[in-house]
Amino acid sequence: MNAESLVASAAINIGLALIVLSLFSILKKQPSTAPVYYARRLAKEDRIHFDRGFTLARFLPSIAWIPRSFRVSEEEILESSGLDALVVIRLFKFGIKFFLVCLLIGTVILLPVNYGSQHDHSRSDITYSMDCFSISNISQGSDRLWVHFSCLCLISVYGLYLLYKEYSEMLVKRIQHLSNVKNRPDQFTVLVRGIPFCNEHKSHGCCVGRFFSKHFPYTYQANQMVHDGKDLEALVELPAAFVSFKSRCGAALAAQSQQHAKPLLWTTEQAPEPREVLWNNLAIPHGLLLLHRIGVFLAATVITIFFAIPVTAVQGIAKFEKLKKWFPPAMALQLIPGLRSIVTGYLPSMILNLFIYVVPFVMLFLAKGGGYVSKSKKDIKACSMVFYFLLGNVFFLSLLSGSLLDEIGESFSHPKDFPSRLASAVSSQADFFITYILTDGLSGFSLEILQPGMIIWLVMRSLFRGRKKQPYLYPLPYYRVIPFVSLSILIGMVYAVVAPLLIPFLIVYYLLGYVVYINQIQDVYDIVYETGGQFWPYVHHYIFISIILMQITMIGLFGLKSKPAASIATVPLLLLTLLFYEYCNIRFLPSFFLFPIQNAVENDERDEKDGLMEVNSETAIHSYRSPRLRPLNFSQESLSAQPLVSST
Repeated sequence: MNAESLVASAAINIGLALIVLSLFSILKKQPSTAPVYYARRLAKEDRIHFDRGFTLARFLPSIAWIPRSFRVSEEEILESSGLDALVVIRLFKFGIKFFLVCLLIGTVILLPVNYGSQHDHSRSDITYSMDCFSISNISQGSDRLWVHFSCLCLISVYGLYLLYKEYSEMLVKRIQHLSNVKNRPDQFTVLVRGIPFCNEHKSHGCCVGRFFSKHFPYTYQANQMVHDGKDLEALVELPAAFVSFKSRCGAALAAQSQQHAKPLLWTTEQAPEPREVLWNNLAIPHGLLLLHRIGVFLAATVITIFFAIPVTAVQGIAKFEKLKKWFPPAMALQLIPGLRSIVTGYLPSMILNLFIYVVPFVMLFLAKGGGYVSKSKKDIKACSMVFYFLLGNVFFLSLLSGSLLDEIGESFSHPKDFPSRLASAVSSQADFFITYILTDGLSGFSLEILQPGMIIWLVMRSLFRGRKKQPYLYPLPYYRVIPFVSLSILIGMVYAVVAPLLIPFLIVYYLLGYVVYINQIQDVYDIVYETGGQFWPYVHHYIFISIILMQITMIGLFGLKSKPAASIATVPLLLLTLLFYEYCNIRFLPSFFLFPIQNAVENDERDEKDGLMEVNSETAIHSYRSPRLRPLNFSQESLSAQPLVSST
């Protein structure tokens, strides 16, 4: 990709983003679009003020929503949307804080060193637009590579410091969340699976009360068996139950201990919130869960492998010389000025983003087949599957199919040039990843906030007269946001030392994503569950992988640049990073997936003091009845006499 293609991609993405964001700022001010752009606030019955008069300001683009997003504090997000939503915002803030320092290091140190170095080849031989500013411009065995090693150490240490700081702060916020939460039935409830069948009574339920009364005589309260309600006339007694306790401490002790000598019998875990239980998955026998998850893994692997076809084709478009070889009519692109730059610069990243748009939804569907009993666990699993899919296809396969295979082929005829060709190949893909970041960020975030699909659906529904406009309320798509933003962090880290010119584009990416998702969390997306920040350990893991890949890449590049001493010196840094990861797992991880007994006791003592312990524990008994067995309630809440959307 040449400089003209890169400029063309940037111009198209910036132009489209400005148009889309301008259109959004106009539509957001129209009362008719409130069900899309204020869905969450309408569902909460917040009053929204619009100017219904025909004024010029109502139909002119504005940026008022951007300063508003920056004024929203973390405390406001915690209060209105919870800790899981804050994880998304902290992920964007991590990217901003980390890459601002990388930008400073790259601008002050790396760019002058790279540009001022004399390459073995003349300037006219440099094919790629960013080679003059990347590590590929450093000559073989140059002592300037120690500058890159020093920058690698600085960036790695700063990244690990930020990770530790973020993990520590998220743990504090999680503990505060657990202490502040009241009236949560899941804190008094344990999900029990693998209940043995009673041959005498021909059921599972008769064992539950007897078992927990015997082993937890002072804290056990009641149990609610899970039924397969497909046929209401012949209900099946399933081997699963929700067991409630008289205290949070009793529930935590039961959930976090092994109940039977055979670990597949009487398995216990903290119950999910009643609103996020996936009742159909409770019908899957506990012993078959492993088979379900193996099936999900195999299906995701097959999808990942087949996706290699469009990725390879996209890289073929990005490399014009290869495109002419595969498709000779492509030479006609040179006849129209500027068309070649558009095709090779903007088109590949646009096609790639279109292909991967459906991936999160496919992975979410697969995750549901894994037998997870809660929406949050299903979303967390989908997050991991999407991230590793993007890591394999968008990053590694784009790198290999785009440059490395060609360089390896050329090196068969010139084996002595292999190290320099390989180093050049790695850095040359920075052009493609810049266009990917531009498309995923500018165009992707702009379309995210515009919600064009919802607007089209709103217009179609408005054609039917008398149809009341209800808010289009959807849950926050963690499985889509977290993996894509984590991938951008990975790309930025790998190229932070190799090609620092990519860093400014990433900072724009995170700034735009930050304001977009502040707006979406506050006004659009619903919060359907709260895990207390359990997404953060996975975010930490994704960023840690990014740091490891950055270091491994530099070990290889130092070796290929005939500087083995720098490669050897990087190995201890890699080992220290691995030790840091293990330390974080020991220091933080258990508190994110277990309910600390100390917090449980403190909450129980608070309820005892306020006289709420009995009320809260009894509420838990009735909160986990299967939806099919709940009595029908035909009464509807009276609609508010005041309109939710008012004019000024």
